[in-house]
This record gives sequence, C-alpha cells and structure tokens, in this order.
Amino acid sequence: MIPVSIQIRQALDRLWLPAMLLLSIAIMLLGWANQRVTVAARMATADVLSPLWSLVALPGHEFSEAVSELHSIGHLAHENAQLRSENETLRGWYDVAVSLTQENAMLKENLHWMPDPLPSFVTGRVVGDVGGLYSHAVLINAGPANGVRVGDVALAADGFAGRVTETGEHSARILLISDVASRIPVLLESSHGTAIMSGDNSSTPRLIFYAQDNHPVEGERVVTSGQADLLPTGIPVGTVHYIHAGTPVVVPYARLNHLSILRVFNFETGTIESPDAPGRVPVTSSRSVRTDGKKDNPLDGMTLGGVVESATGHPPAGYQPQRQDNQDSEKPDSSRTNEDDNTQSDHSPLQKSGSVSPHSSFHFPPAGRG
Repeated sequence: MIPVSIQIRQALDRLWLPAMLLLSIAIMLLGWANQRVTVAARMATADVLSPLWSLVALPGHEFSEAVSELHSIGHLAHENAQLRSENETLRGWYDVAVSLTQENAMLKENLHWMPDPLPSFVTGRVVGDVGGLYSHAVLINAGPANGVRVGDVALAADGFAGRVTETGEHSARILLISDVASRIPVLLESSHGTAIMSGDNSSTPRLIFYAQDNHPVEGERVVTSGQADLLPTGIPVGTVHYIHAGTPVVVPYARLNHLSILRVFNFETGTIESPDAPGRVPVTSSRSVRTDGKKDNPLDGMTLGGVVESATGHPPAGYQPQRQDNQDSEKPDSSRTNEDDNTQSDHSPLQKSGSVSPHSSFHFPPAGRG
C-alpha cells in the first residue's frame, strides 16, 4: 500500500462520493445512448458473477435441504402408518372393483349387450388465449383437416373444458365452460336433479334452473346430462360448491386457467328413427295417370287401420270392390243396373266410413223393391 499523507487521504475521502455519483450518471447516459452496449455489458457481468452467486448460495441451499430432511425423518413414522392404512383401504376397494367388473362382464354377456361405439379424438396444443367476442376461449392447432368439427367436445386431463364453436383450416376455437355464452345441461349425481350450468366469466360457473324442491348438495359430483342431444351423458364436469347461501356453483375438474393440451372428441350421438306405427304400412298399388291435368293426392293408397282410403274418405279412383250377388244373378241387365245404382247410393256411407278392405270381398244385400 502506497503511504499517503493525512491531508491527501482526507481529500480523497471528500472526492469519493462525487466521483462515484458522476460515474453512475455517465453509465446511465451511456445506457440511454447505446442500449446494445449496455445490455452486452450487463450480460457479461452476469456471466462473470453467476458462478460466484452459485457459490454463495450453495451453503444456504445445502442447509435448507438438511433441515427439510430432518423434518421428513421426524414425520416418517406418521407417514408410514398413514400409507399402510390407505393401502389396506385401497386393497378392499380393489377387490370390490374386480368382483363388480366380473359381474358386469357376465351380465353383459348374458344380455348380449351391444357396447357404444368408441369416440374418435384428436389431441391438440393450446396455442393462444383468444379474446374478443368470446372472452373465455382458447385456440388449438387442430382443425377440420385433422377431423375437428363444430360441436365436438374438448376434454382436459381432468375433465370437461368446452366445445368447439369455430374452425379454421388448421385451427379451432374452443368456447370454455366458464364463458358467459356457455350453457350446459348437467346432472347432479347425489341429488339426482338436473340443472343448467351457466358461465359468468369467472372460474366457477353457476347452477341455474334446478328444481326448488331438490337443491344441489354441497360437494356432489356434476356430469353432463345429455339432454337436447348437445353432449353425451356422463362426462365429468366438477363438484358443487356454495359460495353464498342459495348460490350454488360448479368447481370444474379442469384447470381452465392453465390449459396446455386438449383432446377433442367426436361423439356420434345421432338420432334414432322410430319405426312406423302398426296399421300404417303403405299398400303397393298402381297409380293411374290422370288425364285431367290434376295431380294425384299423395295420401291415396295409404292404409288407415288396414283400410284403403283417399284424403276425402272415399276409396281411391279405379278401385272396384268384388261383389257376390247369387240371388240376383238371373236378373236382366237393366234391372241389375238400376239395383247397382241404388245399392251404391244406399251404401255410400258404408264406403265413406272406411269399411272397405282391399283383399276381402263383400256382399251387397238386394235393394228393396218399390
């Protein structure tokens, strides 16, 4: 160390603070003038000092790990006993699950059970949290080219997340269940009630339109009900929670604020066509072409309880019932013609009432004399 006098040392002590202040101001001006140089200098300083910081932090990190290890050793006996109890409980449930699985398989085999078709799904990564019209929606990197369609169900790792509302060429927009435009019919498993899960742009959608004599139960499981053919039945959604008295909400299983990967399922629900009612089987009859330019009635030739009728209540045009008149077979043609006219006029209500069968012959009684 160079020996200096007391006067010089006192002068340096007085000049030290102003010099450091001027140096700091100069560094600030240099940073404003050329930010690239400032960033390069800062990163070079960090690279040099990071090993020193690691060495300084190493003892503290080792000490904290040692303290945590001592706490773990102190609680080891309690954790071991708790794990043994849980293992015994799970073993009992495992036996119950195995027996129920075997019983279910046997019942399905005896009933010739037709299983539901397995839905196809596509896995996509969430590439953006989109806003605008849908304030709670996400964008995934899968679209119609990958099999994604509007209305498909999006599931996270834990449960139901939303539905596909818009599709691009290679992307799709998924409306989350927390959005204010989301309305999902749900089923409450414990109370066996139905409700509508309505999003309100919060993390917990509300339950509305539930029966007033069957309120949701705190903590019960909520699944989709499958009503209105919007969603399949039984998709897990969340659990019921009361934030206030009379205000039930759903705590979703899916972490809607931290979605990274979603699976988009295509549930082919479809509609079941009901069979025709008995007695309404159409009759295959040749329909003659009309020469008056009018179209045939589409109801002509249809059966109503096995009776051929037209829309006006009369038999269709061209239909001649078979007549069996053995008593008047010897009558002359003129009298037969008159009796036929009288018979048709007398029994026209019978034809209108729908008592004429296409395959059965009927017998006209002889017309009264006089």
